[in-house]
Formats: sequence, C-alpha cells, structure tokens
Amino acid sequence: MEKPPAGEVGLILALAQRFGATPPEVILGIGDDCAAMDLGGPDFLLWTIDTLVEGVHFDPAYITLTQLGHKSLAVNLSDIAAMGGEPLYALLSLGWPPGRDLAGALALGQGLAQEARKYGVSVIGGDTVASPQGLAVTVSVLGRVPRGEMLRRAGARPGDEIYVTGPLGEAAAGLEILRRGLKIESEIKEPLIQAHLSPQPQLKAGRLLAREGLASALIDLSDGVASDLYHICRAGGVGARLKAQALPLSPQVRAVAQKIGLDPLDLALRGGEDYQLLFTSPREKAASLAQVFSQAGLAPPIFLGEIISGEEVWLKDGDKEKIISGTGYDHFPLDLDSP
Repeated sequence: MEKPPAGEVGLILALAQRFGATPPEVILGIGDDCAAMDLGGPDFLLWTIDTLVEGVHFDPAYITLTQLGHKSLAVNLSDIAAMGGEPLYALLSLGWPPGRDLAGALALGQGLAQEARKYGVSVIGGDTVASPQGLAVTVSVLGRVPRGEMLRRAGARPGDEIYVTGPLGEAAAGLEILRRGLKIESEIKEPLIQAHLSPQPQLKAGRLLAREGLASALIDLSDGVASDLYHICRAGGVGARLKAQALPLSPQVRAVAQKIGLDPLDLALRGGEDYQLLFTSPREKAASLAQVFSQAGLAPPIFLGEIISGEEVWLKDGDKEKIISGTGYDHFPLDLDSP
C-alpha cells in the first residue's frame, strides 16, 4: 500500500482507506467537523466526537476538573457550530486513573452538566474505565441541522472573502502564561487564561450563517488559522491570501508575545484552540453579514483576506508574501508507516 502523507491528516486518510465506503444515508463522512446522515425528515443528523488527554490537551496543575468538564463538551459543540447545527445529545466516556479520588470525576461531570444545561444538551449515556496512564475524556455529541442549510468545509470559491467571528491567539497566549508561569498584569492574563480554559462555542453565529445562507465554507478554529484555513482550501480546491494586518490581535496577546519573544502572528496562525468560526462568504454578501450579525446582537465578523485560485495559503505582510499552508498544530508530525 502507498505510504500516506506525513502527519495527522495522513493518519486520517490511511484509516479512512481501511474503513471503506459509507452507506448511502451518510451524506458527509470523514473529513469534516461532523459526520452527517440523512435519515429522512426535515433535518440532517450531525455526529461528532473529541477526546481530551492529560499531558496533551490539559495539565491538572492549571485546569480544575469542573473547568475540564465544561471544556470537554464545549469543543464538541464547536464542531456542531461549524456545520451550522444545533446540539441535542451527548455521550461521555471517562478514562479515570486508578487511585485518584473519585470526587474529581464527579466534579468533572458537574462541569459537563453545567455546560450541557447552558446549551440545551441532554447527556444520555457513556462509559467509565480505568486509565493508568492519565485522565482521558471523550465526548460525542449528536445534533441536527435543517435540510438545505448544512455548512461544510468545501464550498469556497475564488473571490470569496475570509472572515472570523472573533479575536485570534488568545487561547494560545493563555496557555503560554500557564505553561511558563508568567508574571504579568491581571488585566492582561485573566482574559487570556479564560480563553484557554473556557472556550465559548459559537453556536449562535453558526446557526445564523447557515440560516441566512451567508457562508460558502465554514470550519471551527481548533488547530490555528494556518492549518484550519488550509482544510477549507483543500476541500474546495482553492487557495487563500490572508492579510497580516487584518488578523485580530488584542493588546493582551501582543503583550504576552512580546514578553516571551514570539511573533504575535504565530499565536494567531498556529496557536489553536480559539474555537472561533472561520468562514468564507461571497463578496456581495459583505454588507448583509455585518447587518445580520448586528441585528442578532453579535459582533460583526472580521475580514481576514480572500480566496484565490491555486492550492496554498499565503500570508501577505506589507510587500512580502509567504506560504503558511498547514503549519498549525499536528498531533502526529512524523511520517506514518503503513502496517
């Protein structure tokens, strides 16, 4: 068998080849934020799953178990938002280290329950197992989206404009503060730490984009703009050009970047875990975007650049341009050897 591409995408492609074809009711399978099924009726069924692993996604030294419960559901809800959908039900699989106080598991469950109530989600089942190598939390969410309104990564066309629903790099900056134990003013660090520990799924914005037909392609920002925009480009067979000056970087993000000697653009492009929505929209809908978001009580989306012909993601910074395609977070940066 041909050796798959390097990295996480390569692993996913290699696994997909082994799983074979999907049945006809599966209208969207591997390769998007959710799978989608047409089981009849007015809505498509959406299904997503995410795992948070101790030492990879979180460190118990700086996140409480209640916060972890919130976050474990929120990242799944963000996937539903990326399809323009509404979440309905959740399942929890909890891998708990033997010997740890089970009161912590209840605290995690309480956080998940609070997040579920906030967004009208019912937790309807799951599994618990011993996990000797550390805590692992897997949540799967079922949702729905009206037939004809579902958004996906594919669909961007040259000339479309690129937008994001909120600031970039804040979660990554918050993680750097926690990892490094940075001594920095509370008005700088608190909102950034909050952005990392307590992401807010953009469900209202996702539904708005779907219902009003304002987006041609949509993804949630889990791995960074460079990587996630590249997913949109790969799915649509297009390229993209971002404007560095357009990236929404808060004064707090800039302050942290300066303190640790990083380019703030790196936090925005490669940091990940912003869980904002990144989308493309036909240029003629720009005025409607701002108006519809304002009427819904949401901040207007932020323009980042445009979709172009080609296959790469470019960053334009002044009179310089460089390729940044796929340079975000990757769980498996080495080649995958086929068994």
